Amino acid sequence: MPSPINLSDLGQRVRTARLARRLTLEEVVSRADFTVSWLSKLENGQLTPSLDGLVKLAEVLECGVDALVAGLSVPPRYVTTKNGAGRIEPLTKERRNGTMIEHRADQWRDRAMHPTIIHVSGNGTKGAPDCHRGERFLFVLDGNLKLEYGDELLMLSEGDSIYLHAATPHTLMPATRSATAKVLSVIHEHGSPAAVNGAKAATPPRARKTRAGS
Repeated sequence: MPSPINLSDLGQRVRTARLARRLTLEEVVSRADFTVSWLSKLENGQLTPSLDGLVKLAEVLECGVDALVAGLSVPPRYVTTKNGAGRIEPLTKERRNGTMIEHRADQWRDRAMHPTIIHVSGNGTKGAPDCHRGERFLFVLDGNLKLEYGDELLMLSEGDSIYLHAATPHTLMPATRSATAKVLSVIHEHGSPAAVNGAKAATPPRARKTRAGS
């Protein structure tokens, strides 16, 4: 994946700060745990420094880290999350023995969509119904899901999906207390009139109290 910062501009800033203090490469590395090769590659935009390295370098150059990196953030073209490597959201009292949430795009900051995989068991989200601004897409990867949406009850089986206004409180539960279900959830925070205009989300058409899509 591409570096999250503009390495070329970072290197130029480091070189400018070093020359402004009339320091040679050798003089800089002698004051910190660097090598001439490391510093030379950094100044030429060929190396991604660690945060610890940037802090030490800023101390030697007598400037703040912000002076070196401010405004250099580069939005990624893509991020990948390997199987089993997604961040697991800490359990709350309301969700204990109910759901486990695995985040799948944490590396992408300020994202409009929030994809997660939800492992549903027991009471699911009964203790803390979901409610978000914008819209939500749910796709059942495994098992059978019982979805309480407002005052309606929908049954979703493996392979079924639903797209909904997320501002309406909704609860995800397995079909039976002893069963489990795995659900792909994608929340889009900026795609609805509520998110764009600050207005209350429109109530979607009333769905039949049967399996979705039937």
